[in-house]
Amino acid sequence: MDALSVIGLHSNATDLKSSVDLFYTMRLRGFTIPGLHSLISLVCRPFTEYWISTNKLIKWPLVGLLALLATYITSSFHFNREISRNKQFNSKDRLRNAPVVPYWIPGLFHGFGFMNPAEFLLKLQRQFGSNTPLQLKAGPFRFFFYQSADDIKAAFRACKRTANKSTTLFALKNLFGLPDYAVRFYLDDNSGMGQIPRAGSNVAPHNRINYLINLNVKKYLSSEFLNDLDERFMATFIDHLDTYMIKDDWTDFPDLHAFIQSAAIKPCIESLVGSEFLKLNPHFIQDLLVFQEYTPDFLHLLPQWIIPKAYNVRKRLLESVKRWHQHAHEHYDCSKLGSDDPLWEPYFGFKLIRARENYCMKTEKMTADARASEDLGLIFTSTTNVVTSMFWFVFEALKDPELLTQLKQEVAECTAKEGSNVQIKKLTLQPLLQSNYAEVLRLYVAVAASRVAEYCDINVAGYSVPKDSYLVMYSRSSAFDYPGWERAGRSLKKPLEEFDAERFLVDADWVPPSLAALRKAEKTMARNTTSSTQKRFSVEGLLGLWYPYGGGDHICPGRHYAKHQIIISFAMLSEKFDFELQDPEACTVLPNMRYAPFGALPPVGKIPFRLRRRDTVQK
Repeated sequence: MDALSVIGLHSNATDLKSSVDLFYTMRLRGFTIPGLHSLISLVCRPFTEYWISTNKLIKWPLVGLLALLATYITSSFHFNREISRNKQFNSKDRLRNAPVVPYWIPGLFHGFGFMNPAEFLLKLQRQFGSNTPLQLKAGPFRFFFYQSADDIKAAFRACKRTANKSTTLFALKNLFGLPDYAVRFYLDDNSGMGQIPRAGSNVAPHNRINYLINLNVKKYLSSEFLNDLDERFMATFIDHLDTYMIKDDWTDFPDLHAFIQSAAIKPCIESLVGSEFLKLNPHFIQDLLVFQEYTPDFLHLLPQWIIPKAYNVRKRLLESVKRWHQHAHEHYDCSKLGSDDPLWEPYFGFKLIRARENYCMKTEKMTADARASEDLGLIFTSTTNVVTSMFWFVFEALKDPELLTQLKQEVAECTAKEGSNVQIKKLTLQPLLQSNYAEVLRLYVAVAASRVAEYCDINVAGYSVPKDSYLVMYSRSSAFDYPGWERAGRSLKKPLEEFDAERFLVDADWVPPSLAALRKAEKTMARNTTSSTQKRFSVEGLLGLWYPYGGGDHICPGRHYAKHQIIISFAMLSEKFDFELQDPEACTVLPNMRYAPFGALPPVGKIPFRLRRRDTVQK
């Protein structure tokens, strides 16, 4: 109003309404242009003079900051508008669009967040909740972050329309050094994972590498062969423990995690790939442990000049695997896969390895280097994650003397009186042992299960997912989803951030809320019903909350063997030795989140303990 008075347009203006009326009246009379020019000149002159006089070192960063701010404000507006639309969306004929999380930099979008994906995904959950899927971008890539249990279940059930080939190849190439030509060979296989190739595929049967890998791993890690593998692992584990020169006097050790690694990695490797492997490569375990430390660095794509030690140790590991392959082929025929052929022999080890070598030798592009990367990946995933989980299982038991006593009692129920001959099937079905195992994986395994809409646009949980987009589910965010666990009918006696060995135990007649009405009717109709106060183990209703092995058709086929290894290892260690933690502060040990979301989380720091051999064990 003062500006209007100064330029003489209307000195008697008294309020906003009269000023606006006068402005439009003068515009109709043709007085607008000179007046507006004067007004703009008066308002903008100070800013223009300031801008001209401002140093360029200040000027252009300010422009950039304003551009970033405008981008964030605009993307926030679109995000909130999409959220509002989805809440009012009732049509069953159209799909909803997942809102794009606000971002600052066009083109890069959320790229910086993916430099620390675990913390980024948890931050998104805390900031926006888990009621709706969130859309993330990094350059040309799209990610749909599914958080609620129902949405995650829908994502896993969409496995027929998705694939995990891209994420598997990311690890094979960047962590295990799979050659580029083999990566392209995998990508060119468009035949799918089913027994019948996808329509339009022209891949020869012997080149269906994705199907062949999945088929053989599922076949040889199923119950038909699992019992023999369990027995082999337990026998090898016992033999290895018997080599420890530990007597019935207490002996101090500096680190429980390192001890579990030294006790378990050798049996894990030998039961899988044969006893000749470590004879040929006596330093393999030491190299493997060094390699494990650099896992996050490889998967964060750090180049060789930054971590030369990591690349050198990986080279030695690959050379060890190639040396073993050559030696095994010289002494045994990998095509011996008949029912009369042994399930295990010292050169190739378990029959699965022979099957892998047999089809890889007939497959194009699977050279010695490619096969070495493949089998290094198999050895790595079947040892490091499992052994770290073994550590947490033992550690949590040692923290709680009452829990340790109860777990030992369940082990004793499966052990013959005349010795340590454990009934493996009964052991792995004990309720508290299973619950303790499941809680270890809930709290100490952090994996980002991902799928790709590889073939076409798809519908997942009522949201449109374009072709080539990624579906992402983070196990650790689901592990702390309080509303989800409560809706699943689980009583939270301890916070989800704390370890609860009984979290997966339920009453004998418990049913998930979704089936409560049906089960109640069945129970009413039953003639004879018995009640029991004994708890039982259950993961029923937890598919979208507990998925350390992924889910759907792409769930880890080695999950049953991994579970058995963890429980068997605790049983054998507790039968052979007495353990005690030395430092009370060890109970506050935290998982190393640097390894999230890539699998089991090792502990931060060392955990001193003491050990003695139990004199009750009969040889």
